[in-house]
Amino acid sequence: MAERGSGLSIKAAATWFPPDREGPPGKDFSAEDLERVGVKELSVATHQSAPEMAVSAARDALAQSGVEPGGIGYVAHTHLYHQGFDIWSPAHYIAHQTGAVSGLPMTVQQTCNGGALALHLAALWLRATPEAAAALVTAADRFTGPGFDRWGTDDEAVYGDSGAAVVLGRRGDGNDLLDLLALEMAADPSFETQLRGDDEFGAAPLSHGAPISLVRPNNVFRASSQAAQLGKSGVEKLYAAVQTSLTKAAVAPDAIRCVAIPRLTRHMRENVFKPGIGLLLNRQPEYIESETGCLGPAEYLANLSDMASVLDPGDVGMLIQGGGGFTFSCTIVRRPAD
Repeated sequence: MAERGSGLSIKAAATWFPPDREGPPGKDFSAEDLERVGVKELSVATHQSAPEMAVSAARDALAQSGVEPGGIGYVAHTHLYHQGFDIWSPAHYIAHQTGAVSGLPMTVQQTCNGGALALHLAALWLRATPEAAAALVTAADRFTGPGFDRWGTDDEAVYGDSGAAVVLGRRGDGNDLLDLLALEMAADPSFETQLRGDDEFGAAPLSHGAPISLVRPNNVFRASSQAAQLGKSGVEKLYAAVQTSLTKAAVAPDAIRCVAIPRLTRHMRENVFKPGIGLLLNRQPEYIESETGCLGPAEYLANLSDMASVLDPGDVGMLIQGGGGFTFSCTIVRRPAD
């Protein structure tokens, strides 16, 4: 395979989970629900805020990477839900608490695709800033009430609490955990209506009630003509992201050893993502899956960490991620040969 890619590598990747776990509410969850969801319990942060979990993961990643906090030139933090304060920059807090005080902090929000977008922005920043050595990407969410019901807010996912972090740098400069060969995205903004339905715009957080319901706007969307169109457009956009990534990475489909997919319900994984990926690759690869439930944008960074633990030297892996709006991303990484 010709040497292609971004010239960048993942130096380290870490995921931090709170110690407490929670099962589904018995009266609201049937055996059929559990089978559809495919998750028996979720991680629950009883004391830690989302930014504090991001700091814990970031400290672990920095320690593993060998990169000093002072060498971080860019800090990107991404999240899905509330970060503890209404008007505040969690990225600046994370830079402060990790010692990455020379880095430029930025907070990124693109629902569950936020982790991929934050890494993409960090890669672009490093390419545009040749004097910089490394960037830190973090993600974290605490899906707690009264604003969020981790088992009931969404009917296509249940949500666990976590923090995740990745250190991105230049290939060949220090530790290379995973070579970043390609990271491509494709979007169709016409489907942003799925997450708002026919509700009016609210004047303040939780204007449409607490806990947040994604089921209500989803049901409105499913009853519309757009629902059928989304299936067609989603396949086209995912195909475009995958094909562009494979081309830029100079990787053949049969070279992909394993694929990490979104941590949605078992129904979504088995009936939507796996059939689609099978068509794109002309086979069913090995899949990296987890019973954590959806981690919001942190799951993409967590999937990078899991990917690094599965690939052998020289192996190539693919990460598929999506976010409401809609945006699909495809990332191709390689475990460097010893």
